Amino acid sequence: MRTATRQRSDERLSVPWNIAEWVDTQTVHAWVEEEIATLDWKNPELLAFLRENPNLRARVLLTVLGYAYCTGVYDSEEISELCATDPTLRAICGDNLPSTRMLDRFRRENRGILKWVLVQILKRGLRTRYNLNTSMLPAGLKQYLVDLATERLDVARHMDRAGQGA
Repeated sequence: MRTATRQRSDERLSVPWNIAEWVDTQTVHAWVEEEIATLDWKNPELLAFLRENPNLRARVLLTVLGYAYCTGVYDSEEISELCATDPTLRAICGDNLPSTRMLDRFRRENRGILKWVLVQILKRGLRTRYNLNTSMLPAGLKQYLVDLATERLDVARHMDRAGQGA
C-alpha cells in the first residue's frame, strides 16, 4: 500500500546562509568565478568605464563580495580583514587588499549584479544539494532565490551601516 506524504503549508525550503554547508569552499569559489566569467567583460561601455576608473578592480571586488556573501560573511570590515587571512580571499585579491570603504561602496553601487551572482550560486547550490537537473526552475522557486539574495544584500547593508555608527 502506498502512502502519500504531504508537505505542510508552513514548511519552506531552507537554504543556509553559508552555501559551504552544502559544498566545500573551493567549489563555492569556482562557481563564483565561473558565473562572473559569463559576464560580458569586453563590452565597450564597461571597458571605457574601467579605463576611467583604473583603481576600481570590478572583477576582483565582485568575486570577493560574491564569495564572501555566499559563505555567510556580510560585514565589509570583516571581509576586508579576511582578505588578508583567508586563503581563498587572499588568492582572489593578491597583494592589493580592498579596504572596508571600497567594499562597502562597491556593494552599494553594484547591488544588481551582486544579486545576480548570489542567485546564480544559490541555484547551483540547490541543484547540487537536491540533485536537480539543469533545466529551468519553477517561477516560484526562482523568486524565492531572488528574495534570498535580496535578503543577504540587505543584511550586508545593515551590517555596514551599523559598523559606521549610522
